[in-house]
Amino acid sequence: MQQLPQHRAFALSEFGIRLHKFTPSQDNDAPKVYAHQDDYYVIGVVEKGVGHCVIDFKEIAITQGDLFLIQPKQVHRFISSKDTIGWVLFADSSFVGCEAKRIFDEFRLLASSVKADERKMNELTQMASILAARINDMTDVLTKVTVRRLAEAYINIVAESVREIGLKRVRHSHRHIEIVLSFFHLLTEHVAISRSPSYYASLMHISPVYLNEVVKEVTGISATSYIRNELILQAKRLLVHTDYAIKEVSNSLGIDDYAYFSRIFTQTTGISPSAFRARNLE
Repeated sequence: MQQLPQHRAFALSEFGIRLHKFTPSQDNDAPKVYAHQDDYYVIGVVEKGVGHCVIDFKEIAITQGDLFLIQPKQVHRFISSKDTIGWVLFADSSFVGCEAKRIFDEFRLLASSVKADERKMNELTQMASILAARINDMTDVLTKVTVRRLAEAYINIVAESVREIGLKRVRHSHRHIEIVLSFFHLLTEHVAISRSPSYYASLMHISPVYLNEVVKEVTGISATSYIRNELILQAKRLLVHTDYAIKEVSNSLGIDDYAYFSRIFTQTTGISPSAFRARNLE
């Protein structure tokens, strides 16, 4: 896959993490970061101020007390900030434990940011200061282990906050959430192979009717609509993140008739694939 040139402000260290503190003085000096994908987690903590970013083509506002999460492969860019103070942790997926990953995946079904309580916000800002100092002083195996443990604890506190907010927002059975998450993971890998709910239901050993009922209960839309949304999302990512021709994007998604692909993309988004690419690469 040939990727388009990207303009990124940060890259991970060889150790697999990077921690950045942003301040109001950087509002006008920060480099412009264009829409791009990363293969790591981006976790932000906003102490003060307000900012705007786009995550998978949805604009969100982040304000004081917010935690925001960008997962690997999500296309994103930061649009603006005003009087913003906070931290952004860039972390390889190896720093995110199984339970935290499950919580983050579940969270992705619902939102991109949450409001942390005062206690957790204080914990995270204090830990961020300690972690920042430690990252700059990794001289041997023991100090590297300490940094890893601190980073993992930091991420787990974020996961705790996400879990608590999620429990307050939505009341679904654990079984139903697990079904939707399984469907989501299968879909991200197989959408170019099949766009039939029956295909995914068979992989999950449940009936198509039951799959549709559960998906609609948890997400508010049918399984068919969810599949189309994932197809369009992956198309958007390819349009922005690669230099594929429209026909190549269509073929990558398992659609041989690229005129049909262009038609359903336009019907779903209200804009043609070529116009979408031009608008997001300005």
